[in-house]
Amino acid sequence: MKTDRILGSGSMLALSRNGGSVGAATIPELLEQSARRWPRKVAFQVKAGRDFRTLSFAELQRRAADFGAALIALGLRPGDRVAIICENGLEWVVAYLGTVMAGGVGVPLYIEFKGTEVSSLIHQAEARFAVVSAAVMGRLREHLRGLKIIVVGEEGLARGDDHVPAAGFWLWQQRPEVLGFEEALSRATEESRLALSATRVGPADLASLVYTSGTTGGVKGVMLTHRNFTANVNSIYDTVPFNERDSLLLVLPCHHAYPFTVGLLTPIAHGVTVTLENNLLRVADRMAEVRPTTFMGVPALYDVMYRAILGRLEAEGRRELFDRGLRLVDTVKRRTGVNIGRVVFRELHGRLGGRVRFMVSGGAALNPNTARNFLRLGICILQGWGLTEAAPVCAGQRLWPRRFYTTHYYERHASSVGSALPGVEVALIDVPEKEIYVHLHGEGELVVKGENVSPGYWRSEAATRAARAGDWLRTGDLGRIDEEGNIYITGRSKYVIVLESGEKVHPDELEEKLGLSPLIEDICVVGRKARDKTQVCAVVYPNYGEAQQRAEATGLSLDREGLQSLVAAEIELRAAELAPYKRVSQVIMTDTPLPKTALRKVAREQMSDDYSFDVKRWVEQAQQLVP
Repeated sequence: MKTDRILGSGSMLALSRNGGSVGAATIPELLEQSARRWPRKVAFQVKAGRDFRTLSFAELQRRAADFGAALIALGLRPGDRVAIICENGLEWVVAYLGTVMAGGVGVPLYIEFKGTEVSSLIHQAEARFAVVSAAVMGRLREHLRGLKIIVVGEEGLARGDDHVPAAGFWLWQQRPEVLGFEEALSRATEESRLALSATRVGPADLASLVYTSGTTGGVKGVMLTHRNFTANVNSIYDTVPFNERDSLLLVLPCHHAYPFTVGLLTPIAHGVTVTLENNLLRVADRMAEVRPTTFMGVPALYDVMYRAILGRLEAEGRRELFDRGLRLVDTVKRRTGVNIGRVVFRELHGRLGGRVRFMVSGGAALNPNTARNFLRLGICILQGWGLTEAAPVCAGQRLWPRRFYTTHYYERHASSVGSALPGVEVALIDVPEKEIYVHLHGEGELVVKGENVSPGYWRSEAATRAARAGDWLRTGDLGRIDEEGNIYITGRSKYVIVLESGEKVHPDELEEKLGLSPLIEDICVVGRKARDKTQVCAVVYPNYGEAQQRAEATGLSLDREGLQSLVAAEIELRAAELAPYKRVSQVIMTDTPLPKTALRKVAREQMSDDYSFDVKRWVEQAQQLVP
């Protein structure tokens, strides 16, 4: 990688790399190329009963074209927004691709949003159409007002049934027309098909409006163009070693930019077969069944997967044998650098289908210990970093099999998110308001530049300006970049706790270390003022099972005081190696799980100022979470 030092506003270190191209400037072109190259190959599949429903690349293009023509017949005009509120499935993929083929803009929304959230976002996006699953329709029908057309997944839709809202629910004089998915497809006419073929979608046209808290706080619609997405796919094309022989198991929701670009668009570009699964409890079964060569997840999911492996071994009475295997792997690795995890744990690999080449992690920072745990098993997790405003990937680790199998490279770089992707520039700038200066400690706010960067926020010029530093997009992430170009994320700029002494505390660092405790289910480190002094506080949702075991072992009563004592002692023990100014001054317990994003990281913007703890309510919550 070429490394350049560039002068900017304050200290700046920038890295860039030029990459190749898959040759498509728009998403419809991307699909057309793949349909021509791999017409009969399965593009997407989903389990339905005992069998799989599948779409080949050619079938996917035809069905998306049918849906696009149907939307045009139903009144869609170029630039119209189409809300998509569905679980992952073939209909989701067809609906999105059909929308952009017709010149529309997809507005993917999280299916777990509350009704008021959905109605607010639909209003903000000025959406005229929606594709809604039957389950979502039944739950949110009162809030889907103002839409001209609603297309519902047919399972559960019957003429005149409860899914069709009464006219009184709607702001429009005439209630929307509710169509089943297949019925909607049948609305395509010869005229609308001709109109579709005449539609010219350009690289600068909007492809998606993705709602996120953004780099400057508050819920905003990120505008992403066809060029943003195809540029990012081009960058990933030269980074992640996908090819047409690969198959991917996708369990992350496609409304998020990370699984959408990496798990949907990139596989289309590479001819990868994608299996869609919505139930996390079926991940192990589905992996054994479809035998994927790659898997993508978020840090919370990998933590759960590793704990599930240990739990199963405990239940089978094989934990001691497993630990001996780990010690053997560690010994060989230490003496020779060779990773024999795939050989020692071949039975485990068999349970994962036996063909996994690598896994991908994004959406949040992967705990280095989790990365190393999987490396010991002979599984390489490639970490990436980015943000929705960059469509979304900016950096990523590469897969070098020789380094993985014969060196300590990945172990040494377990904290890194890799280097800048081809065609993406990444730099560091000062954050004076937090007293962070690149020239002093080599740390600063990461900013990015490239064709993948969004033109801005929907209907919000002020927010767009606030997210910029000249030509650069401010990510809000703090980090450092080593001489090899590897990027290390150290925290979020706006969440850094600045103490009166001038010392700075990165909540992410503490959460990563303290969150390793099995006693702590959820944790969020925040700064609180007390008597005009900033304190480092930890909001903790304790793990009921672990707390119960420890209370029995120590003879403590599992009441509020006993639990507070257990948690405080655990935090003190885990923080023993930290500098004194980083120690937690106050532990605040909560009896309910902390708010999470769709990718299972704590949603800091939704954190409350006050928390209470009631043992009875905590026990009830814990029991509800048991599958």
